[in-house]
Amino acid sequence: MTEIPEGAVQVSDNNGEIPRDVAELPQDNEVLEARPYLISFSKYNNKLCEIEILGKNKGNKALSVLKEIGTKVYTKADFQRNHIHNERVDNSGDYQKLYNRLDQGIEIRELFLQSTGRIFYFDIEPDKVLYVVAITENHYETDKVR
Repeated sequence: MTEIPEGAVQVSDNNGEIPRDVAELPQDNEVLEARPYLISFSKYNNKLCEIEILGKNKGNKALSVLKEIGTKVYTKADFQRNHIHNERVDNSGDYQKLYNRLDQGIEIRELFLQSTGRIFYFDIEPDKVLYVVAITENHYETDKVR
């Protein structure tokens, strides 16, 4: 958050002009809307990891999709604008294991790689962070009930 410059709390000069350091934002302050999503693996579930068995094309696609997100996605709307197909994943069937160790209210989504490969993630849009939960070679069965 941008702090109020010290000059703003001081009385203006005799002309009643606003001090220059108050009227302009310092250049070193980054505007949140001007940066794309950051990609984090801090919530990654190593037990579900299938990166090592990803086929070459799926691995290339995974890297390409993550690069697109990290360079072109500034808002949730940018996923559609950049043709990055994703869908919501319900907390049921085999998908339940994706929700382990995550806070309630988190909505996991899946990014489609080639064929059955997926990147599972959730994002916190106000913070502009996309948390990768798992990367899989094979799609989970959605009809299983536990």
